[in-house]
Amino acid sequence: MYLSKQEQETIITYNEAEQTAEVFTYRPSLMRQLDVLCIERPDAAKHARDNGNGGKTYIIPKNWVKIRPTRILSQAQRDVLARLNQNAKKTG
Repeated sequence: MYLSKQEQETIITYNEAEQTAEVFTYRPSLMRQLDVLCIERPDAAKHARDNGNGGKTYIIPKNWVKIRPTRILSQAQRDVLARLNQNAKKTG
């Protein structure tokens, strides 16, 4: 079954009563990361089910769910980083 990019969701669900979160995703990179965590930390992360259409559900500790906004750079900071990148390309 083909799903459009818009239909290929990632849904994270948790509540205040439980210490775990449920993560349902179609995103391959997130699935790989969660699969590794299920192997490395079987006591914390578990592969719960596969929906048969490419999506997987995992159970993870709720405190693993983070929101990390990107850093806001000033024009001067962007200029410095651009110069550093140019110098690295010249010497690399």
